[in-house]
Amino acid sequence: MEIKERITLDMLTKDSVSVLRQKFIEINGTEMQVGGNVRNAYTNCESDREILKEQLSEEYYNAIMAVWEG
Repeated sequence: MEIKERITLDMLTKDSVSVLRQKFIEINGTEMQVGGNVRNAYTNCESDREILKEQLSEEYYNAIMAVWEG
């Protein structure tokens, strides 16, 4: 049984972003969430940018930077 993580960039503005993490397993063809939602908010500052770079894949990080630097 493989646990898959889904990440959603929510409320992305030029000043901040909320990152929602959810974990799912598939049982008999049906996705079921495991555990609760984990949501963290980050602001457009140097320290939060470093945290995001460490915690997110390049794809998600680049999407945030496109808004924050755009």
